[in-house]
Amino acid sequence: MSSAWIFDFDGVLVNTMENHFSCYSQALAEVGVPIDKAQFFSQAGMTGREQISYFARKAGVAVDADVVYRRKGEIFRSRKPDAKKIDCMVELFHLLRGQGWRVAIATGSSRLSVQPVIDQFDLAPHALVAAEDVQRGKPHPDLFLLAAERLGVPPETCVVVEDSDVGIECARRAGMRALRFFDRS
Repeated sequence: MSSAWIFDFDGVLVNTMENHFSCYSQALAEVGVPIDKAQFFSQAGMTGREQISYFARKAGVAVDADVVYRRKGEIFRSRKPDAKKIDCMVELFHLLRGQGWRVAIATGSSRLSVQPVIDQFDLAPHALVAAEDVQRGKPHPDLFLLAAERLGVPPETCVVVEDSDVGIECARRAGMRALRFFDRS
């Protein structure tokens, strides 16, 4: 029986992935690293540093992932991206929480980038796990396992709501059930 729900953030509760892609593209271009949009989106849920390292390795360019990641954050904050909530998922989040379910948000994004949006849409999860809370991003199970731990529930009783291949794999590796969300917009 399920006892908790874990929601991915970008692409499930809010649409911010285009903004993130644009900022990563600019930061990586500044150090001579091209980025492939389809690959970037298929790896959604990896930490930013993992994304940067992946594309730098692929391009054969040595970069300091921490420096590029900080630059991406500067670009992101300077643009003040307009996050748009995904109505049906925010409604599901509030419905579950209102019915007494334990809910968490587990994201490969930084707490600094997601907290203002969480506040904007009054999401108030029982637990928040962000990129800086774990050593490895998706598809490794670390984000979801830490979310279950912070919720105080066994991993096998969690249902994960995800939009990416790596997120679904992460849920599988964590021993959790998963629902795949697809947004047509």
